[in-house]
Amino acid sequence: MIDNAEDLKEKALENKAGLKKQYVNIPIGDEEYGFRISGIGAKSVKLEKYVKYDEIFEALEAGNDTGLESIIKQIIEDYEEEDEEE
Repeated sequence: MIDNAEDLKEKALENKAGLKKQYVNIPIGDEEYGFRISGIGAKSVKLEKYVKYDEIFEALEAGNDTGLESIIKQIIEDYEEEDEEE
């Protein structure tokens, strides 16, 4: 069993090609979502998932108001561009 970040990083980098073909299922709200491991780097692992706009509204119309789709919709709705200070 790996018990430190350095050994975990080394194993990930050694197995980069195979790991990038793996998926991770993560529960969010009442649903489980599949994320693809899209990157293995020296500092982190990158997870990726595409969520189509139609899927957002289909999930909400089906009553899924605690899932990833709802969270993404709320982030987009609440976003306001910050003014750059000069």
